[in-house]
Amino acid sequence: MLEETLADFDNVKIVPGDIMKIDVAALLRQEFGGLPVAVCANLPYYITSPILMLLLESRLPLTSITVMVQKEAAQRLCAQVGTREAGAITVGVHYYGEARQLFPVSRGSFMPAPNVDSAVIRIDLHENPHPEGLDEGFFFRMVKAGFSQRRKTLANSLASLLGIPKQAVYDALEQAGLAPAARIEQLTMEQLFALARILQSA
Repeated sequence: MLEETLADFDNVKIVPGDIMKIDVAALLRQEFGGLPVAVCANLPYYITSPILMLLLESRLPLTSITVMVQKEAAQRLCAQVGTREAGAITVGVHYYGEARQLFPVSRGSFMPAPNVDSAVIRIDLHENPHPEGLDEGFFFRMVKAGFSQRRKTLANSLASLLGIPKQAVYDALEQAGLAPAARIEQLTMEQLFALARILQSA
């Protein structure tokens, strides 16, 4: 169907396949020869997060990612880090770029109408997302551990899931200027960076 619809356009190439299995970096090199690329897509809603994190973590030559996702996913992806609406995926997106919602798309825009509303969001990628002095692997382990037990204090969640002595977490929180009972959902990106820099050598 798509090949028939786009048959008259000589600047469109259809590459069938599963994006989670395709070598996206090789595909971009082959098709764009190292030029910067802007992604625009209507993502399958059930694997929105895995696809976005694949694109972000692969360090591809992308300038922006504009996608339509389920409304609730858009709210989570574009939430401000440090609020109750944020999650681990929010931190991941904001680590690599700046996300904003462009416009809503009601379920009535489709035929047949789905059971959910949608929204289009845009992520503008940072040129160099790696903050100085930060162990990226540890940072994301800390974030995932904290949000997997988001109702617990960071001292409890990091001690139980990462094996860091609870007193070391308390000391790091104090050094970072954070309360002993802080929960991960309360921390901004800069506070998360500061805490990770201290704890990564604990």
